[in-house]
Amino acid sequence: MINNLSKRNKRGTVVLLLLLFLIIMAPRFLLWMKPKQSIVFSSEEIEEHIAQIESKSQQRKQEFNQKKKKSKFKRPRAKFDPNQYTLQEWMAIGLSEKQANVILNFAKRGIYSNEQLQQIFVINDELFELIKDSTYYPKRQFNETKVEQKITTKRLINLNKANEEELKSLPGIGDFYAKKIVEYRDKLGGFISESQLLEIWKFDEEKLAKIKNRIEINQQEIKRININQATAEELAKHPYIKWNVANSIVKMRTKTQKYSNFDQLLESDLISEELLEKIKPYLRLD
Repeated sequence: MINNLSKRNKRGTVVLLLLLFLIIMAPRFLLWMKPKQSIVFSSEEIEEHIAQIESKSQQRKQEFNQKKKKSKFKRPRAKFDPNQYTLQEWMAIGLSEKQANVILNFAKRGIYSNEQLQQIFVINDELFELIKDSTYYPKRQFNETKVEQKITTKRLINLNKANEEELKSLPGIGDFYAKKIVEYRDKLGGFISESQLLEIWKFDEEKLAKIKNRIEINQQEIKRININQATAEELAKHPYIKWNVANSIVKMRTKTQKYSNFDQLLESDLISEELLEKIKPYLRLD
């Protein structure tokens, strides 16, 4: 069709197309030729931007930690005997299979109180607080032999004075238990009751029955902690006093200057009447 046009018309058409191309490309060319402007932020704007990033990062960490904390352990659905709980039931409240098997091994020897349950190292404070009100325990049962029932005529062993060699003379007490008894006695400051032997790992009612007629306890030999002078670190060394309780005792003392009676310790939210009765024999006020 274009071949039928005259030379003049052909030139006009080419010029027209060229003009159209220039019109279309002109804005792009001008944009390319325009110098780029750099964006400049003030130091205040930069600091504010960094602060916003850090705040968002901290918020995400807190949300993550809260989700993690909430999802770790679950409260038992009903009351239960820790001796009868299965592997699957322990795992259902948040323990790993390995941790659950540790508790099952302890259950074979018998768990008879929340104190014994809390001493199992795989049960931390968070889990114990969740389950402690849901537990119940069987009555302790053991058979005493005729020898154990007889009143021995041998010299009684003072638990608060005896050395390891003397303790090994007791029936069923070898090197291992003699050492553990002395170690635990030193941590406590002395025994106030023979039942405290049951707080020693693997020491059970059966072993206690074998020696209970061969031992005695002198409470006058108890080493007591002066709560008007002791530091939180010194208090927390006692097996019955956790760090937060020790810290609470020292902080309240700072306010009152000096304790005049043990009942003042009950002003702490962390110290119950039960705990006070437990630790009182190991405390003094002078």
